Amino acid sequence: PLGELAYTWSAASDAGVFGTEMLYLNIHPLQRLVPRTLLLREYERVLCGVTADVGVDVNAACAHDHVHGLLTFVPGLGPRKANNLRQSAERIGGVVSNRKAVLAKRMLGPVVYNNAVAFLRVRATDQLEDQRLHPLDDSRCHPDVYQRNRWAVKIAVDALELGDSVAQDDENAITAIRDIMDDSQLEVKRLYDATKSEWERAYGSGTFNTAEWDPKLLPPESWRDKIEELDIEAFADMIEQNGSGKWLTQLTMTKWELRMPYEDPRKPMEPPQGARLFKLLTGETDASLCPGKHVTGKVIKNNDFGSQIKLEGDVPGFIPLRNLADDHVESADDIVQVGTVVNAIITQVKMDHMCVDLSLKREDFKKKSSEWERPASLAPLDPYFDRAAALAIDAEKDKERDERLESLRLKVGGTRIEGDDDAAEG
Repeated sequence: PLGELAYTWSAASDAGVFGTEMLYLNIHPLQRLVPRTLLLREYERVLCGVTADVGVDVNAACAHDHVHGLLTFVPGLGPRKANNLRQSAERIGGVVSNRKAVLAKRMLGPVVYNNAVAFLRVRATDQLEDQRLHPLDDSRCHPDVYQRNRWAVKIAVDALELGDSVAQDDENAITAIRDIMDDSQLEVKRLYDATKSEWERAYGSGTFNTAEWDPKLLPPESWRDKIEELDIEAFADMIEQNGSGKWLTQLTMTKWELRMPYEDPRKPMEPPQGARLFKLLTGETDASLCPGKHVTGKVIKNNDFGSQIKLEGDVPGFIPLRNLADDHVESADDIVQVGTVVNAIITQVKMDHMCVDLSLKREDFKKKSSEWERPASLAPLDPYFDRAAALAIDAEKDKERDERLESLRLKVGGTRIEGDDDAAEG
């Protein structure tokens, strides 16, 4: 979905404004009250934040149009620099073998490179299958940590107790980093299995929620990987005393990147169902479709149980036989025919069944708005809500309805059916 949203943003309007297509997404029932420029600015900030969280495969983004839009939201880039990066990648053969090449081949300037490179991921592709990729080029670690200063290399070498001479050779350094990453990732799996087993012994099989498990919340004494044996804080103090600045935050992040490189902070996507699926397919929410709301639709089919209605927006509705009129109804065809346009009132929204139950009964139309059940998802009424004014509005509607009723009484088989244009038109 992130790639699709970024691609949607890249479609400019006739006025040259990016992101206008996203204004058609129903994110919140009150979003139309927010100025468009402010809404687009917040969309842009969210896309930048999420892109920074998960990173962008630079080779995939430069090779495929449908994910190229992600480069726009890499911190430090933007539309113009993202497009220039893609053109530069095509100029050098269409593939970036490592982060260092982005600067060495002048795909980005030094300042832009320094700001953006930690969010550009170099991952294995068919074109790179013969090359040995640096494992930290696919992590959140900035190259300053493992290339310029080589502190990540020292962490890996010290954890494996290999000696400083190993750190001087690039091939040996990469091997050491891979080995320590393999060791730490096996430890992550061990802790996951142990936590899951302990949870299910206490609460039953299948009750463990993987999405809620966060290894960063485990106590330090739970970890048995080699990297946990190092004193990262002491190493950071030593660097600071040597006059190289404060690097504790970067070194701590490096430690976790060695364990879980570019771990996606987002929870696993679950298939939409129930109320969420209804909202995605119809664009309707509890605020736009709720019991007591008047709606207009067309009768598309009558059967032995009632009438099927297509509401505005193609939302399916149904009027049970008992709700077609106040009196007893033998057949739906006696009240409405296929093609009839009706004004009905919602009695129930069945999101799990993708359907809205409706009524043409006069007694339902006469109910006050406060008598209908308010959806739990809506915020409670403000304590200063003017209830007297709301009742006055309901009374005015009742008066108008009664006046129309006098001119629209229907007769079915000699029996007077009290309906009005709020109940049926056609």
